[in-house]
Amino acid sequence: MKITKIIFLSSLFALLWTSCQNDGFYYQDEARVRLEGPKEWALETDSLAFSFAAYPSEITRQEMNMSLFVMGYNSPVERKVKLRVVSEKSTAKSSQYEMPAEVTIPANAYSANFTITLLRTQELLQETVRLYVEIEPSGDFTSGVIEQDHFLLKWNDVLSKPQNWDTELKEFFGAYSQTKHRFIIDTLAIGEFKGMSWAELNNYKIRMKNALTAYNQANPGNPLTDENGQLVTF
Repeated sequence: MKITKIIFLSSLFALLWTSCQNDGFYYQDEARVRLEGPKEWALETDSLAFSFAAYPSEITRQEMNMSLFVMGYNSPVERKVKLRVVSEKSTAKSSQYEMPAEVTIPANAYSANFTITLLRTQELLQETVRLYVEIEPSGDFTSGVIEQDHFLLKWNDVLSKPQNWDTELKEFFGAYSQTKHRFIIDTLAIGEFKGMSWAELNNYKIRMKNALTAYNQANPGNPLTDENGQLVTF
């Protein structure tokens, strides 16, 4: 019986010790913090990619909800987390995003949320920009695990031809052009047409023909022309 009890206690101790060793998200030696991006965009990785291309032209901002998590004990007083943009790993200009330089962890809290806003600019029509953000050690916190002491955001406004255009969409919308694609997005607020029935696509075709007629009537002598100099038709 004693031998069995000793074996059980030894196994339990080993299990607890292993658990503690593997728990990389908890520290007792000093206050640390880790950074996470929005799960719907980052899929629990350290980066995200976003394109304004699939959104109507009036959408000029996209908020990304970020989170900071304390790795250790909470505190009876509020604490500050400093953030910085790593210039050598970033290409985005300051006019292309908005983000705080400092985030407050409230008293007795283990986390705080903040927003990085991506802005739609003309440059994004030609290129993808990068914003590399990292936690900067402060008087209240140092960074935690290396995998979560930073986050990379990439975004653009570059349209790409839908994969099913030639096989499905051409029947309804005609030859592809980026101008036509943008006009469709601005009119229907739809960037992709996957899994749609013939009736749905035909309805969209009728709506686009009507929208094009209205546009051309509102712009006499200047009908909608694509990037190749061709009249847009449906």
